[in-house]
Amino acid sequence: MPFDGKGMEVQLDTLDKIDRVIGLLDRPEKWCKGVLKSSDGRFCILGAVLEARADRVLKTPLLNAAEQVTGRSYPRIEAFNDHRATTHAVVLQVLHQTRRNILAGDSPAALQSARPRLWRRLAAFF
Repeated sequence: MPFDGKGMEVQLDTLDKIDRVIGLLDRPEKWCKGVLKSSDGRFCILGAVLEARADRVLKTPLLNAAEQVTGRSYPRIEAFNDHRATTHAVVLQVLHQTRRNILAGDSPAALQSARPRLWRRLAAFF
């Protein structure tokens, strides 16, 4: 298949979206827990993702980056954001890991967590 640039467009759009999310959360006073958007304009990760209109392309990559950074899997972005051990520094690590993964060419399909595949394999034994 010849190079048509479509994959590059998707990657650039996804990079633009993660950069927007990073910009929305780049300082501790811009981040919050427990609500999508606080009354004073702070966002949780999911709130920033929704603000950037990036939920379709960033949910899975963010969850996978959270697992890469913390060594723990999370069922939802909110679970990671609101976890007692999650700090703003960890949030930034996850956002930047997500960006690195996108730059490395990892598509949302390639970034699917291994966990569902593992559960399917285990379920086959029962």
